[in-house]
Amino acid sequence: MVSKDYQYALKPDNELALTLESCGQDQWQLPVLGPSFVGDQSGDTWLLQLTYQSTHKKKLGEISIVSEGKEKGAEGTQYFEANQQGVRYLNLTGLSLDRPVRLHTEYCEITSDVRLLGFKSPDFSDGPILILAPHADDAELAAYGFYRHWSAQTWIVTINAGQSLPKLDRQYIRRLDDQLSDAAIHKAQIRAWNSVTTPLLAGVDQQRLINLGYFDLTTPLLYQRPDEAQTNAQAPDLSPQVARRWNPLALPSDDQNISSGAALIDDLAYLLEHIKPSTVLVTEPEIDPHAEHQMTAHALALAMKKSQHRVERVLMYVNHLHQTKAFPYGPEHARTALPPWFDPDSVLGAYQCYSFGLSGSVQKEKIMAFDTMHDLRSKPRWEKTFKQWWSRKVKKSGYRFYADHAYFQTHIKADEVFTWVNAQHFSECLTRSQGASLLSS
Repeated sequence: MVSKDYQYALKPDNELALTLESCGQDQWQLPVLGPSFVGDQSGDTWLLQLTYQSTHKKKLGEISIVSEGKEKGAEGTQYFEANQQGVRYLNLTGLSLDRPVRLHTEYCEITSDVRLLGFKSPDFSDGPILILAPHADDAELAAYGFYRHWSAQTWIVTINAGQSLPKLDRQYIRRLDDQLSDAAIHKAQIRAWNSVTTPLLAGVDQQRLINLGYFDLTTPLLYQRPDEAQTNAQAPDLSPQVARRWNPLALPSDDQNISSGAALIDDLAYLLEHIKPSTVLVTEPEIDPHAEHQMTAHALALAMKKSQHRVERVLMYVNHLHQTKAFPYGPEHARTALPPWFDPDSVLGAYQCYSFGLSGSVQKEKIMAFDTMHDLRSKPRWEKTFKQWWSRKVKKSGYRFYADHAYFQTHIKADEVFTWVNAQHFSECLTRSQGASLLSS
């Protein structure tokens, strides 16, 4: 058994120590809360901090949340790591906590002493929302339901061309190209098309969808060599213009047509002043390990320093994790909360949490959005097909396997969960920490 506590430095608006009441084997009841504590909880985020222990080496622990008048079902179940124990967070957002709520555990145990954490939701109606997607599909993976709800004020800016192609047989269209350089450019073109068409399904106006088409930029380049132009080894003729043909407005770097840190920061600073967002959604720079995802967060922090516009808040999402591709855990449509995070030190300090709930119909719409993304169309392999059949028919796991790519399973969940901080705090902390890191290296 591996002991690991989630190490989030959360700063809730409400916090209450509770003792769960045992209702028989593997069943617990949450104390009914009075209106003086719960108040108007509509839209608020509620997490239950608990001590969890797996009881199976391979099967995920399950905690089913059953409210008054409801029955136990997969849609109300949240899943946790097998063969691990430690502090975890159960997502109770959307429940009426002034009514009886029961927890049913399977393949795990929880202690009776818990803490209820409440987070007031930001007022997202206070201005435009800007989503920075490192690649086409990142906005959909993390926040399709969220941006669908706020589609009338959402802008989506896709940062990278996403042209990387390991080998020719990984082309979207078999035998389309005989040279890797041509295939890489065609991949960038298709991904740009995906990024400016898929959000239309959610009601985002095409005039608010922008591609920047950068490539091969890293966080150190942003800070150490921002003026250095990048040339892609796979496709030497690649330039940002490959992704910009549908842009509704001109960008400061259009005439330069080079991929450099300085150009990216200039573009983002211009977009901040043009859009004037109150909220920016970007990848979490400490948890998400993907180099271009981290670079995107740092580029935002630097652009905020350069821009005259003052953003109110930065929401952060995680689409990749170290050592696992299985999070969010469990079958499609299950509930989820914060991703695994085991580092006790965060350069951002304490942060808030925001959970957005997706109805069943919106989750199905999110599946359709995924299907429009070429990069999520994994080619079927007989080994995967057999494993899926075995899981559904023999193990009766409850997984639906809507498609071959794992994201159709992991990211089709009942919740989209974000952390968030004050925007100026985000910019100052991130740029200061990176500067200190470079000085010490």
